[in-house]
Amino acid sequence: AQAIFRTHLLAQDSWGIMRNFGGGMQRPAGGAGAVAAASAGKTMGYKVSSQSKNDEIGLQTLIGDYEEKGTNHGKKYYQKVQKISGHENVKVFLYYWDGRDGADFSGWWFGDQVGGSQVWAKSPSHGATPPKTGWKVPWDAPTAVAGILLVEPTALGGGTAGAAAPSVAARAAPTGAAAGGAAGAVTASLQGRVAEAEAKVKAIEAAAQEVIGNAKAMTATSDVGSITECQEALAAQQKELVEVQKSLTQDITEARKGGAPATAFMTQLSKLSPRLRVLQTSLTAEVSKIRGLSAKATAGAATAKKLADSAAANKAAEEKDSKEFEDALPGIKEIVGSAEEAVEGIVVMAAPLIADPPDDDGEILNRATEEVETAATEAQSKITEARSSINTKLQAARKFAPETRKKALAEFSSLQQKLTEAQKKLNPYKAFKKEFKARVQARKQLQELTDKLSAQELEVEKVKMMSSAAEAGQMSEEEISSAEKLIQPAKAAIENLLRTIDQKLRQAEGALKEELSGAKDKNIALKKDLDGVIAVLTKQRQSAAMAETLRAASEKVDKAEASLAKCQEAEMPFLKGIEVLPGEESTKALTECEKAASAAAAAVSQANSWLKSKLAEAKKMVKELSTNVTEELTAHQSRLETVSKKVADFRKETSERKTAALLAEVLEAMSTCEKKMGALSKVAEVFSNDNLESVTTEELKEGIAKSSELETEVSHALLEVRRIFAQKQKEAKSSEAIQGLQKLQTRINTAQSELAASKKAAGMGEKLIKGKEVLAEEEVKVSKMEEDIKNAEKKVKPGEEEAALGIEEAKVSDEEIEVIAKLFGEGLTTLKASTRTLDGNAAQAPPSLKTLLHKLAERAKATVSKINELMALTKDQRERVMSQAFLREGKEKVDAIDQALEKVNDAELPFLKGLEVLALEETKSTLAASDEAAAAVHSAVAAARTFIASKNLEIKKFGEATSKPAIEELLQLTERVNAGSAKLGQFKKDTEQRRKAALIQEAGEKVNTALEAVKKLVEIGEPFLGENGASGEHSEEDCLKLVEVMKESSALLTEAGSFALARNKDAAGNQTQLNNIKELQGKLRQGQSDVSKYKKVASTYEAKYAAKKVIADADEHLENIEKELTTLTEAVAPLVEEGAQKFLVDVCIDLVASVLRDQMKSKDSSMEDLYRDFSGGAGTLNKDTFCSYLEKLPAELSREELEFEADRRVAIFEALDTDKDGNLSLPEFKAIFLQKFHCVKEITLTDGFDVSKSKTVAKVPAGTELETSSGSQKDESNGLTRIECTAVGLDKTGWVTLSGNQGTRFVEPITSFSVFVKEMEPQVETVHKSIGQAANWFATKAKELQSAPKDSPLATARTDLQKLRGKVSVTQDGLSKLRGKFQLAKRDFPKKEAAVRNAHVLRKEQKEADAISGPAKEKLAALEEAMAAMTEAAKTMQTLSAEEVLSFASPLTTLEACENQFKVVSKLLEEMKTVTKEQQEKVPAGKRTTAMTEALRSLQAGLRKCELVKKNSTGALDAVKKQCATIADAKAPEVRALFRKEAQTKSLEAEAYFLQLSGGSDKISEETFCKLVADLAGGDAPVPEQVKLLCRHMQAGGWGRRTFQAFVQQYFKVVKGIAITDCLDIASAQAKTLRKAEVDEVIELLEGPETDAKVGITRIRGRSLMDSVTGWITLKGNQGTPFLQEVEKPFYACQVETPLEKEIKSESGDNVVRALKPEEVLELVEGPRKTTFEPGLKVKGKAVSDGAIGWFCVRDKTGTVFAEADNKYYSCTSSIAMTDNFDIKDCKVVRKLAAGELFMVEEGPVQVEDAGISRVKGKSLKDEAVGWVTIKGNAGTVYAEASNKHFCILQDVPLTKRFPTLSAGEEVRVLAKGEAMQVLEGPKEENFQPETRLKVKALSDGALGWITKNKATVKPWTPYYKCTTATPVHDAAAAEGATVLRQVEVGETFELLEGPMQDGEAIRIKGKAEKDGVAGFVTLRDSEGKKHFEPLPPASGN
Repeated sequence: AQAIFRTHLLAQDSWGIMRNFGGGMQRPAGGAGAVAAASAGKTMGYKVSSQSKNDEIGLQTLIGDYEEKGTNHGKKYYQKVQKISGHENVKVFLYYWDGRDGADFSGWWFGDQVGGSQVWAKSPSHGATPPKTGWKVPWDAPTAVAGILLVEPTALGGGTAGAAAPSVAARAAPTGAAAGGAAGAVTASLQGRVAEAEAKVKAIEAAAQEVIGNAKAMTATSDVGSITECQEALAAQQKELVEVQKSLTQDITEARKGGAPATAFMTQLSKLSPRLRVLQTSLTAEVSKIRGLSAKATAGAATAKKLADSAAANKAAEEKDSKEFEDALPGIKEIVGSAEEAVEGIVVMAAPLIADPPDDDGEILNRATEEVETAATEAQSKITEARSSINTKLQAARKFAPETRKKALAEFSSLQQKLTEAQKKLNPYKAFKKEFKARVQARKQLQELTDKLSAQELEVEKVKMMSSAAEAGQMSEEEISSAEKLIQPAKAAIENLLRTIDQKLRQAEGALKEELSGAKDKNIALKKDLDGVIAVLTKQRQSAAMAETLRAASEKVDKAEASLAKCQEAEMPFLKGIEVLPGEESTKALTECEKAASAAAAAVSQANSWLKSKLAEAKKMVKELSTNVTEELTAHQSRLETVSKKVADFRKETSERKTAALLAEVLEAMSTCEKKMGALSKVAEVFSNDNLESVTTEELKEGIAKSSELETEVSHALLEVRRIFAQKQKEAKSSEAIQGLQKLQTRINTAQSELAASKKAAGMGEKLIKGKEVLAEEEVKVSKMEEDIKNAEKKVKPGEEEAALGIEEAKVSDEEIEVIAKLFGEGLTTLKASTRTLDGNAAQAPPSLKTLLHKLAERAKATVSKINELMALTKDQRERVMSQAFLREGKEKVDAIDQALEKVNDAELPFLKGLEVLALEETKSTLAASDEAAAAVHSAVAAARTFIASKNLEIKKFGEATSKPAIEELLQLTERVNAGSAKLGQFKKDTEQRRKAALIQEAGEKVNTALEAVKKLVEIGEPFLGENGASGEHSEEDCLKLVEVMKESSALLTEAGSFALARNKDAAGNQTQLNNIKELQGKLRQGQSDVSKYKKVASTYEAKYAAKKVIADADEHLENIEKELTTLTEAVAPLVEEGAQKFLVDVCIDLVASVLRDQMKSKDSSMEDLYRDFSGGAGTLNKDTFCSYLEKLPAELSREELEFEADRRVAIFEALDTDKDGNLSLPEFKAIFLQKFHCVKEITLTDGFDVSKSKTVAKVPAGTELETSSGSQKDESNGLTRIECTAVGLDKTGWVTLSGNQGTRFVEPITSFSVFVKEMEPQVETVHKSIGQAANWFATKAKELQSAPKDSPLATARTDLQKLRGKVSVTQDGLSKLRGKFQLAKRDFPKKEAAVRNAHVLRKEQKEADAISGPAKEKLAALEEAMAAMTEAAKTMQTLSAEEVLSFASPLTTLEACENQFKVVSKLLEEMKTVTKEQQEKVPAGKRTTAMTEALRSLQAGLRKCELVKKNSTGALDAVKKQCATIADAKAPEVRALFRKEAQTKSLEAEAYFLQLSGGSDKISEETFCKLVADLAGGDAPVPEQVKLLCRHMQAGGWGRRTFQAFVQQYFKVVKGIAITDCLDIASAQAKTLRKAEVDEVIELLEGPETDAKVGITRIRGRSLMDSVTGWITLKGNQGTPFLQEVEKPFYACQVETPLEKEIKSESGDNVVRALKPEEVLELVEGPRKTTFEPGLKVKGKAVSDGAIGWFCVRDKTGTVFAEADNKYYSCTSSIAMTDNFDIKDCKVVRKLAAGELFMVEEGPVQVEDAGISRVKGKSLKDEAVGWVTIKGNAGTVYAEASNKHFCILQDVPLTKRFPTLSAGEEVRVLAKGEAMQVLEGPKEENFQPETRLKVKALSDGALGWITKNKATVKPWTPYYKCTTATPVHDAAAAEGATVLRQVEVGETFELLEGPMQDGEAIRIKGKAEKDGVAGFVTLRDSEGKKHFEPLPPASGN
């Protein structure tokens, strides 16, 4: 854009402007010196100067100093320092411009701005700095002038910026008064010049514009004179403009001389130049235009004159030249004729000599030859003369006028051609004498060649005669072979002769050469004839081969089709409907199928290969045969492809059947699994809700529970599927089976994916539940912390009043700062944990819940920020206070170490008394005390170290003033800790030594105890070792005692042994102790020896009693845990079962106490006074009085929180009445006010309320219980909440702080709920632990009993134990559920408590919310009531089973009731939606209460219920409709059978039967229908209302023709190949398969459906529309595979006019029933049937009558013959006379018949016996002359013979141009019956493609016949039409005069009721609009053929 703009401006003579700036300016005085004097602050720049003496071009503008200003396009640019005098606002820049605008604008420039439009000089250099030379001035100068500009680097100093640039040549500057006077004179002079110049410019502009206007009006049609005048005016204006420009230039030059005073005038003058340039441009443009117009006008006139002159001259020249030509032509012709005659004379003269030369060379021959040569010389002279004359005349003729010249040149050229021909004839005779002998010799040779050629002509003629049989048809093999034998020698001889002639031609000259050339041509023609015969024979040979090939092709395809038939026979066992045959039968059938499939595939493959090879051979045949053979073979190939496809389908089906047999079991399992998966998916839909967070928690929990149960079922089902699948994988061998398993694997994977998706969805539900719970819990934490921090902020930040007073910091006590700092620490910990929890749960939460979680997290983060802010605000004081607190607490912890060390000293005291060996028990207790003391010290040390380390890190972050001393003190504390730790280490070491000694002591005692047990065993076991031993009789008690003591002693020995062995390590290094241990081990070995004696005896009884003990122990464990669970269940019942009502009553009592305290405080009364008020002054307070007073209290005190329900007031009374006497005593009344607290942090008990003024009474430690009857008070001065109370156990009364001003709680209230929970939680855990221990015991025992022998009592015990173990699991489940209920109730109690305390607020909010939700609830109630009524109405049918519904008596009544109720429900639904929307809009903006939120949720829930009601109502109605449809569908076959039977009985077609029943009307009424059914059924008639339901189900308002026909006539389409058998019972031995029904075949139902009980399949008897085969067919297989699909009866609609024909194949004219019109609807009666045709015959012939040539049909595809070969035509073989009568002796010649002439025999042949001749009477075809002709002479000569090339036309047939006929327009004419046709080609066979034929009946008039089905003629039709052009609906069939019901819009659908019917040329129907049910007549196609409706295509599968 810059380049274009710059180019435009540069064209405006910018250099002239530069001249205005620079030219004529004098060098300012001292200018040069100013530049030279600059010295300080020098910078590098450029100095521009010039060596030119000429300043006219304005170099002064550029000359001067240039300083750097910046960079442009990567290089520095510079600005001129000096100002231009008089043009100070003009700046000059030296800059570089790159190639972005093109090469022309690239380089260094001088201009008024960088990249600007005003430029003055340019250099094409691309250097980094401006070039010194090479500048073009102006910029577009052709070359750069040397020295015109010099650009040199220089150092610039602090010269005056405004100094003028030096001039090129110094001029004297006027000074003083003279200068002033001169300036005044110049000014006056220039003013006049400027005025005069402006006047001139205006005048020239006005004159020029007028001339320009006239010029613009000139066009190409203007006359020459006007154009010339305009051109002269423009030229004059241009001259005047030049003069004005010269004058203006002089004025500007003069103004320049005026110096600075003349600047303004020079500027004014300069502005006039562009105006003149614009004017100059306009004038130039118009001059160019006018010059062009003038040239065109002048040239046109000259051309016209020239043409006229030329035409006149041409005419005269033509006349002159024509006369000259005509005069000269006769003479020339005479000369040429003379030359030709002379040549002809020579030829005649020489001919006898050449033809019959003399035998010798005598005088006569010499003279004769000389005469010939002399004559030739004369003739040559004449030719030469004639040619010379013609050439002369040609030269003259070329100058003639065009027409004459053309004519003359043609004539003369013709004469020259004649001379050339004469010259050719003459040339052989010029040397006649010399060449005569050679000519004679050549003549002889030529004669020899001619003789040979004649011989070959004869041979060729023989062959032609032999091959002529091909014209009549196919030659025999013998004829072809004979002809081929003659061809080869003849062909060789002709080729040899040709070679001989070619050799002689190369040497021949003159006439001989010409004669040889003629012989060669004749020989070539002969060879051509022979080649033609060869081609005929080749064709005949190929034709014979073709016939054999086609025969073989047919056989091979027939064989393949036969193999396909065997396949169909083999698969018949599978086509009867039994999909999975019994094992053996299935195996046999599959084997047969595989065998048949292999044979068929082989036959197809063989035939296919053979056909492909023959098709390749066919391409090498002659074109005509190749086409025919290819067509035939392609047809066979098409048949084979059909067979191949069917074989492939058969093999596929066989494989599928084989796979189905293999996969039946796994498919069944998979189906079961998928059903369960479907149930799971349905349950899991609750988790797919788009608004999942709106689903209630209860709904989510219920969904999770159900889905969990179903997930288990699906998982088990999938495992079963996989088990069977794995088994089948091992069995599967074939690729099809493997593929089937792979498909099944996909289904398994899909089920697995769906299961995973359901689990994931359920997981999302669980996460949502957890998220909601987390949100509620964290909301409490964050809100509490926000409140606490808010209170803290009030303490540490000055309020508004303080800030207004200039107080920047709040004064907070150190105690408060300490509390606040701790709050900050707790807050940061709590809030950060909350943030992590919230963010973690938000990651996978639903969007809306995620938003809430993020918002709460942001609140937590904001609170953290606030804490950080407040921590910064309290930094100094907080650090100081916290340092002191840390040090104080650190000292306490170090002191705790010292105290623990003192206890260590006390613990080890017994060892320090001097007794080396203590009693074992004392030793153990002392060691235990030592361990406890050591642990206490260790704990204290660890706590101190942890505290000091953590606080040390915190303190280091404090300021140095605070942190330094604190750290030093912490170091001192650390030293004390280390010292305590060292003491602890020494103590531990001493204790360990003491422990080892004690253990050795204990080992001795254990050994002694074990030996005592062994001694006891010996005593008890001795009787068992007697003579009888174990076999003796012993009491059960003794046996049991033996076993127990045996086990006890064994256990004690084992324990003692292990313990003693372990002591070896302890005694290491102490020999005495080691000896003692060794002695103990010896005693143990002796004990073991004694025990072993009794093991065998004891083991006999051990198992028996062990089994009893195990069961006894198990029963005990079970009884205990069941008892514990029962006790626990009863204990937690108040909370779990009773809903915490007891504790909520206590909450209400607390509310009452709070209000009553306020009342006492306000009235300054006591509890006794209040008691009197309650009791009315009576001594007691009964229930009624109490409840009555409590009921009035809220109103009297305006305390709504006390508004309790009556039962709640009674419960309060009963809770207070502790002695249950029905009255409240004063102490019981006072118990209302009693409160108990639990101290959670150590707190001070003071003697007064005011903390600052009170004294400490006592320190209340954590855990202390407090009691009070007073209420709490808040100290507004410091924000502390305090209460007066008594410390139980301390017997001290005073004031304590409940909570600090920062929210810190020091005490917590003790409530009945908290006490209850505190008591119950340990009990729950105890029971949990007990049950767990019992479970572990059972598990341990079960594991121990696993190895018990099979017949052992322990094996029985193991079984019993397993049973009992199941009960333990039940108990565990019971406890788990109880714990869950307990925890849930405990968690929910705070919400219930809050609800009780805020009940009054909630009631108010609820009231507002009820106003919003109330109207919708009322509507919802009405809606639910209406829905209930509808449900009740529908219930009567919905709940019926499939069998029950069929006997339901009132389905129609129920349906009508449901439809009416559905309308009511639909109306209420709309009202409900409207009310809900209105109520939602009434909700106030701003913060919404919980009740209002719940109300909105209620509205939303109402809308969801509406959707549910809508769904349920629709579902209920649909269910009733479905049941009704079930009834109708069930009754339809029964009623259909009645109608069908009646129609068959009466032999009526469906249409006739309809007309009979309807009485001729268009409908069968509902009443007629029901009556007819009752009459036909007799006593077995269906329920009347069911019949009526069926009638309406099919068509409401009565049945039309189509409905009745569709009902009576039932049709099925074959969807899978199935057999048609002759009987119902397919298992019967007599059952015969008729054929296989193919896919898409249509079957008409005749009987059934019937069930074959043997195999459990349903069958029908039907008729195939394709070929009318009737038999039984299976509807559905025993595995559910459908074979037939019910469809509507097929109908077709005509698209074009189509002939309806009587017969399926006939094409004769009388076969047509009538023409079917477009849009006519046709009912399919039979078909589609594929029809094939025999090839037709066609002949190309020539009509004898008029010579018309074309192809005509001899026999068509149906076998109809149109022409036959005629032997009545004879051809004359030689000339013969035609006489007027038979007798040759007495006859006259009619005329002579020439050889080849044709005549038709009318009579004869007749044998003339006496003459021995045969004669016929015939009529000449040439002139129709009639007479007798002799066809055979008495010597056997044949004069005429019957022709085999003629056909006689038997009936009219078209003569067409081509074969085969491609279109109707190719007809030449129609050949009439009797015409004769001469055969030119053929006969040829014409093959026809098979056609699909339909037998149809026109609905309009019942016309019956056959049509051909293809895309052009008909298309499938349905009774539904779509409007394509807007059209009216009329009330009558005839559009004229009918009333318009309404206009049909484009796109509307109409259902056909009647028609189509004809209305004049239009086609109309009666139809019903789907849109509104309007019925009337509409136009399908108007009289002009325009369509208004298009039929809709049939539905898929129909």
